[in-house]
Amino acid sequence: MLSQKADRALAGPVAFGLLVTPVCLGIYAAAKANHLWGTKRGAQERSLVSMRFLLRALIRSCFWLKVEEPEEEDWKELALPQDKGCILMFNHTSMFDGFLMAAIMPSALCRRCKSLMAAYTFKTPVLGEIFRLVGHEPVYFLKDDEGKFSVDKTRQAPVNERIRAHVAGGGVLAFCPEGTVNRKDQTKCLPLRRGSFQLAVDLRLPIYGISALGQHRFWPWKGAPGHPATIRVKLYAVDAWNDMLEAGEGKGATATDVADLAQEAMQASVDALSAQPLPPNDPESPGRKGR
Repeated sequence: MLSQKADRALAGPVAFGLLVTPVCLGIYAAAKANHLWGTKRGAQERSLVSMRFLLRALIRSCFWLKVEEPEEEDWKELALPQDKGCILMFNHTSMFDGFLMAAIMPSALCRRCKSLMAAYTFKTPVLGEIFRLVGHEPVYFLKDDEGKFSVDKTRQAPVNERIRAHVAGGGVLAFCPEGTVNRKDQTKCLPLRRGSFQLAVDLRLPIYGISALGQHRFWPWKGAPGHPATIRVKLYAVDAWNDMLEAGEGKGATATDVADLAQEAMQASVDALSAQPLPPNDPESPGRKGR
């Protein structure tokens, strides 16, 4: 009996490992090919679309993973601006978050995105090069204290200028403002790093979000990825801030003010997800047979 349970526990991670390797190599090859012609940003956009396509194929191949992703109407209702830049934020509960978000976005949105990632991730073999080829940018953290955004200002300055130019030109900054994976209670968002929202203040950018729960079971903090899970996803807007912008107000707001509004909106969205019952066949469902 114990052996059977152990085999079942290993089946998902082993299968995912067999699937993810060719997908990553495919993303890398497509991105390298995209950079053989056209402009640098054009190559990055094509690479983002290629990555999204292959990540969606990966997720759909994992039949033991159920992703309750937003419908087309949900994206239309969110109404992200098409002709100006904005911020799109995610709650951070797993190393799977970035891959999941890229997969569930519409391709037209995905190609507009740049993401901020801890600088050490760019040193990861294959993945680090993929992150560079799709145009993501590093964050040079000095500390990893929750609620603080302590960075090497000298090294970060040129990155900030590139991000500023990107959103000023109509691009989207997509990132996890918690700054680190939530390893404790995934239903309680970590404090958002205040400095992350200075750009929203300076350029008066609207803020939107994607919240998700369940990816920490698919890819635990200390463990191999690929476990059975149900991931629920919800879209939302930071209406308190966006409404101020629409009304021409909030010109005296600080990054801390905006971070507080974003924190409230993110937590409310996560609360709505955590209140939803899991399907009976989910490994964490109280009603699942065999528990």
